[in-house]
Amino acid sequence: MLRKNILLYFLYIVSSIILLFGLGYTKNWENKDIIVGFIFLGCYIFGTKYRFTSIILLVTFSVLSFYFPTGIIYGKPTEAILISLIQTNKLEVIGYFMAIKYEIFLSVLFIIIQFFIYQITKKEIYKFKYFTIFAFIFLYIVSLFGISVNHHGINRNAFLKNSIDSWKVIRKQKEEQRINLGDSSAIKIEGKIDNNDDTEIRVVIIGESVRRDYMSVYGYPNNTTPFLNSAKGIFIDGLVSAGPNTQLSLTRTLFKAIPTENRIHWGINVVSLANKAGYETYWISNQGANGWGDDVFYNLSKLATQNKFLKTGDFNSGNNDDEEMLPILEKIINSNAKKKVIFMHMIGSHEPVCSRIGNFTPNFKLHNEAGCYAATIEKLDLFIEKITKILKGKKYKLMYFSDHGLSVGKTEVFHNNNIVEEYQVPLFYLDSDIKEHIHIKKKISGLNILDIFSSFINIKSNVTDSNYNFHHASKLTDNSDPIIYWDEYRPFSTIQKKQPPIRDIQSNIIGDTVKLENNYKFSKECVSYVDSVDVAFPLNKEVYKIYGWAAADKDKKPLDEAIGVFIIKNNQVYFIQGDKQARNGVRDHFNISPGERDDYGIVSFVDKKYVDSIKNTYLGYKDQYNQYHICIRNNQF
Repeated sequence: MLRKNILLYFLYIVSSIILLFGLGYTKNWENKDIIVGFIFLGCYIFGTKYRFTSIILLVTFSVLSFYFPTGIIYGKPTEAILISLIQTNKLEVIGYFMAIKYEIFLSVLFIIIQFFIYQITKKEIYKFKYFTIFAFIFLYIVSLFGISVNHHGINRNAFLKNSIDSWKVIRKQKEEQRINLGDSSAIKIEGKIDNNDDTEIRVVIIGESVRRDYMSVYGYPNNTTPFLNSAKGIFIDGLVSAGPNTQLSLTRTLFKAIPTENRIHWGINVVSLANKAGYETYWISNQGANGWGDDVFYNLSKLATQNKFLKTGDFNSGNNDDEEMLPILEKIINSNAKKKVIFMHMIGSHEPVCSRIGNFTPNFKLHNEAGCYAATIEKLDLFIEKITKILKGKKYKLMYFSDHGLSVGKTEVFHNNNIVEEYQVPLFYLDSDIKEHIHIKKKISGLNILDIFSSFINIKSNVTDSNYNFHHASKLTDNSDPIIYWDEYRPFSTIQKKQPPIRDIQSNIIGDTVKLENNYKFSKECVSYVDSVDVAFPLNKEVYKIYGWAAADKDKKPLDEAIGVFIIKNNQVYFIQGDKQARNGVRDHFNISPGERDDYGIVSFVDKKYVDSIKNTYLGYKDQYNQYHICIRNNQF
């Protein structure tokens, strides 16, 4: 009985710590949050006395664990986080879950612990006590909603309280969009910037997920932009996107953002400005036409003279290529002689990046995710070149900018709001009359894209600043620390982590492969689990990715030696060198302290010819005496 009680209290404490960690309390830790940990602990102590309260805890806390991967990375739920989860388009969500797939193990582990607690406690019979019930109800409510008395609160950042408050803000914002989006009464056109401007066609290309440091026109050493490298135009090196994802960025780029009031003036936007200036306006999109993340841009497109979406449903309703927009563009250009502003919203370099390449053949071999990303940049370059060919013979102006960048690695590409390069995006301008290739280094906030656009369509207005002009960009005062939006408006300088671009995109990441003779053994000194054996990159079926984890059997710590994959094929054993990756879910599975190492993960990239099946694939290590140890399998993880 004593041993069982010790085990239960150990599980209560572990669960309380995991809740603090998974719900984001430790991300921005305050000393008073230790009280929240005791509140969670109290919920377990009082709530497991009776079966119905145990079921409440089991269900509620298990559901809360679905938030753990987000809480670990971003912290407690806020308006910005919920908007990113429910308003961003579905492919961004897919890309996000691809990036957090390892953190999901903590959720799985936590749910297993909750079932274990329930199985132990459901057999116990306790005498009904009102104090126990009232104590549980009080602590349970405070754990989820917090409590505040005379402006003094306990657990003010409670999960459900934050979520409900953020949801109210989001609903209010959507209602404001619905009411005000079409109200352009605040816009007053005050005149033209250049009365001699006789441009027929103006094209605005809204890029997706493009970092400028992967474009050779901005200095990337691999030739990813052969057309733009010498194209006649103005290239701004220094645009900082307004936010780290599509929704947060473009709602503050295509609309008038008022940071001092934390408000967006929905009626002041790029389409309404062009309409008021007398242009025919067109919106062509390869993004979704409905859904939480798509609706604001779809509603914006309806303000245009015509709109055309390649996808009739949400983001997942088709796998269309950006080039499918080109015939639509050509038809619009030749439809009549009226002056036009045409918006084109690309799918661009959106993750999963290897799926964005389609039938395009890059000028380099694709061996990793970074290579796929660079290939999407080269594809973008060709896309713009084809647009200029369609526009040939017309007097045109073209501007391009991207909504945000991405975190780019050799094995994964995903959103990461905490790296500098996520916000450093391209901005350039092409003109049928311009005779030079001009490069201007000038730091500009994405919040000023609306000002740049108004100059681009040759108007002065009461709601924009005509000083933001491509032709006069070199005279602008450098914005040394632009404002961005994540959780709240903040200086760009608050983002400190840097991620230089990967230059060796053509390097083969297949690990060194060794054919073993007698210098190996199946070892009980370590345990392992193979998660997956699959094609690594859609456009290169010759490279496989093998992923799993391994740990020392005695102390359950990560392996220190040279780790990798063993494949047994045709009575021959091969060892392929691998790399370590963080797997805190494995660490928690073994009940190792969160402060300890978590590099249990092993990933190896393998030539297809060596791959057999998952049952013939093992993990292990090479020791200092060049002896190879194949770890026994742990099939119950």
